[in-house]
This record gives sequence, C-alpha cells and structure tokens, in this order.
Amino acid sequence: MENISKFVLMPLMVCLLLVSFHEKLRKRALSVGAIASLEKKLAGVDRYYWPAFWLIMAAGVFVRCYRFVELPLGVNQDGTMAAVEAYSLLRDGVDQYGTSWPTYFAAWRFSQMSTLYSWLMIPFVKVLGLSKLSLRLPMLLVCLAMLPLIWDFARRIAGRGYALVVLLIVATNPWNILMSRWALEANLMPHVLLTAMYLLFIGRQKRWALYLSMIFFALTPYAYGMACFSVPLLLVFAALYYLARRKAKLLDVLVCVVLFVAVGGPYFYTMAINAFGWETAQLGPITMPYFEESLRSNDMAFSAENPYHQIVWNILGHFGTYLFDGFIEPYSGLPWTHAMYMFMPPVLICGIYKLWSDRRKMALSGEETPIRDGGMLILLWWGCAVFAGLMIGGIVNRNNGVFYPLIFCAAWALYQMGKRMRSALAAAVVMIAVSFVGLNITYFTDEDYKNWLGGSFHNGLHQVLTDTWGWDYDRYYLDIEDERSGLTFMQAAVKFAHQIDYSARNEDTDLIGADGEPTGWYYTERYVFIELDAIEPDPM
Repeated sequence: MENISKFVLMPLMVCLLLVSFHEKLRKRALSVGAIASLEKKLAGVDRYYWPAFWLIMAAGVFVRCYRFVELPLGVNQDGTMAAVEAYSLLRDGVDQYGTSWPTYFAAWRFSQMSTLYSWLMIPFVKVLGLSKLSLRLPMLLVCLAMLPLIWDFARRIAGRGYALVVLLIVATNPWNILMSRWALEANLMPHVLLTAMYLLFIGRQKRWALYLSMIFFALTPYAYGMACFSVPLLLVFAALYYLARRKAKLLDVLVCVVLFVAVGGPYFYTMAINAFGWETAQLGPITMPYFEESLRSNDMAFSAENPYHQIVWNILGHFGTYLFDGFIEPYSGLPWTHAMYMFMPPVLICGIYKLWSDRRKMALSGEETPIRDGGMLILLWWGCAVFAGLMIGGIVNRNNGVFYPLIFCAAWALYQMGKRMRSALAAAVVMIAVSFVGLNITYFTDEDYKNWLGGSFHNGLHQVLTDTWGWDYDRYYLDIEDERSGLTFMQAAVKFAHQIDYSARNEDTDLIGADGEPTGWYYTERYVFIELDAIEPDPM
C-alpha cells in the first residue's frame, strides 16, 4: 500500500490538480466525451448532501469508537502518568508528589507534563474508576465533538459544500483517528485551539464568543506547554487584523487581554519561575512550582549549542511531518499513510497557495465575505504553528497544532477543484475512501501492525499488573531498566493498575486491594523496584 500511495496515488493527485486549475488542460479534459458525461451525472449530487454528511459522520465515529479500549494494545506511559495525577487530585487534592493543584506536573521529575487532560479526566475517574476506559474516554469524546464543530466552522467560513470536504478529510485522517484512541495529554491541545479559533471567528459579530474564545486560548498551554510560544503570537496577529478590519474595538482587545491573563497567567508565571530560578509560588490552592531539573527546556532550539543549526533541522523535521516522507511514530500514523496520507502533500501546498491567493483577490477588490476573515485566521494559525515547529522539530505529537489549519487548506484546494471539475473531486474522494478502508483493514486486522504499535505502549504490562493485584503475596518485585526513567515509569504503572493515590504512596494509609478493601500492607514494604539484571543469584 505504501508504494501505491507514493507512486500511483500521489502522481494521480498531482495530475488532478494540474488539470483542474490549468484552464487549457481543464477545457481539453472537459471536451473528452466520457469526462463530459460524468460531469453531467455529477451535476445533481447536491441533493445527496445530507446522506453523504451522515455517512461520513458514521464512518468517523465508527473508526474512533470500535474497540477503542482494546486497541491500541497496552497503555502509553504518558497516559499512565496523566491518569495517576488525575486519581491523586480526585482523592487528595494534590498530585502524586503532594503538590496542591499544580499548573504543571512534576510527573517524571526530570521531565514535566501538562495538566489539562488530567483535570478533564477527574469526573470520568470518579464515575468509572481508574481504568483504560476512564483514561481513553475523555480524549475520544473530545475528538468526536470536533467533527461537528469543524464542520460548522467550515460552513460559516465558506458554506456547506466546503464544510463537507473539511469533514471528509478530518473524519478519515490518520493523525486525527489515531490520536482519538489513546490518551497523550499533548493531543488535547489542537482540539482546544480549534475550539478557540471557532469562537474567535464567530466573535467577529458576537462579542460573547470573542470573549469566550480567550478562555480556550488561555487553556492551550495547560493542554500542551509549547502553545505558550505560538498562541500569544497568533493572538497578537489576530488582534491587529481584527482592529485593522474593524471587527473589534480597542476596548474589546483590552477585555480579551484581561481574560487571557486571568486564566493563563498562572501557567506563564510558572514558566517565568523556572526561567529565572524563582521560588515556588501559591495562589490559593493553585501551585506554580519550581523544578530543580527539566529536560523540557532542552527541547527548544534556542537552548541548543548552535541554535541556528538546530532551527534548520527543526524546520526540516516539521515539514517532514506532513510534506515530506519523514519518520512517523507508530501512534501518529500508519507506515503507509503517515499523518495525512502520502498523496496529500500536493493538496496541502496547493491549498495554502489557493487560500492565500483567493483571499488576497477578495481583499484587493473590497469583497466582504466570511472567507476573507476565515482565510486570514487559518493562514495565521498555520504560520504560527510553523513558528512552533522551528522550536521543537519533527515529532508529530509536538506539532499537533499544525494539522487542523492544514486540513482547512487541503479542503479549500479540493473544494475549488470540485467547483471547476466535479469529476476530479470525485476521483480525489475515491482515493481518500480507498485509503480510509485500507487504514481500517490494517489497524483492526493486521496482527503485525497491532503488535508493533502495542510495543510503543508496553503491551502486556498493565494486564499483568491488573491480573496480579489480588494475589495474596507480601512482595511485588518489579524490574526497572534504570534508576531514573525506568523507576518512575514502573512506579506510575503500578499506581495506575493498583489504584494508589498520594495518601497510599506516602503511607498515610494502607493499600487497597482489588476488592476495594484495605490490605494492611504499605507501599514501600509491598513493592520492590530493582534492576533484575544487576542481581547475582545466590547458589545456596
């Protein structure tokens, strides 16, 4: 399938784009009898809009919901950590290390984690208990909610035809499908940002939406810390644009600043604390912690030994996540699909150019249409996501913020293609549909792929820990790879599987068993974390 995508579907997509947008080629194609006949048959497809809408929605819901607790196999370590934090906050009002409602989790201690997904998980853990279901369900529901939201966003920008193309791309998109099925806390950020942009666009006419959008913008760094670089930049450009277009007044901008600072201020102050070495600060129950050690600061290009060299490599890696045949992690896309299917890069490039070009023509002619403002917001969104890519390189889930604006751009190219040649759009839809079917077959039936993906999620460990929770033994001996990340990971895995909150970990209370009753054992006496390879067996 990979070779078909690269060497058949991609050249075919390039041909479709050339024929559709090159006027002489388009006229020649339309003069061909078979194509002209197909164009006439496709002229009446608009009456099937709502059946197509519900079919796409049903396909999108199915691929995200089917066996989502089981697949992917295993539990990702960052998801495990997020669940442990949610459980401790629910039970004790502190994280697993005893910090009251931190703005940023110490998590691995040497590497920190964002907090918003754990906060979102708390009611699910309260109702469903601590399990793979309560871990993955919030992300699934958020991703499902984005399907109608992005459709309505696109409809407001350029009408229901454009909205249907956007929905088709999102519903069948490998990146969006795979992120909905596991619980990485950073994967929440693009959905929060999409909601914020949706409200910002509505806010051109309705002030309540403009002000509400600031709440969601302010939550983005709590969802994923890298948003603290790109989102303020995006808001500055959006504010200047809205002021220039008289879509907002200076007072509106000032109110927005106050709302953004009120909600996002504690997070940004946490970053200042760690940048300047200040002491941990408290705001009521909220803690803005200082961390003795943080590898996250080393993730940024400006902290590299040669920042300019690192920026070049980072931007190449960033574009490699969606334009080039770069490395793809198994949890961000299938080997033959990558994040957005291998035949989509020409569509993305065309879409970015067409959206910029078409919007510019409208601006020069003074035409007042929603796409004029919506197109500008999408291009600003994409540009700021590229800026973030300069800082963090080519890992897909660190570049999550770029994919929604790219989907809008790709949909614009296909939508304009369909307005010029319905048969070309029909061919592109068939390519997407065939690839989507292939994705389903690979994801749900290919045992080699499932095991390969499960290897990234420590397949088998959670099940073993769950199965042995009720065993009547005094000690659990748990193998760790090293005294740093291996120890922290195994401790988190045990806390998740055996439902150990801060009080039990701190030995203020004894451990509970699988039956929910106290066991009489305490944490450090029951769990022994050791490197088994370092043990010399006693021959006696």
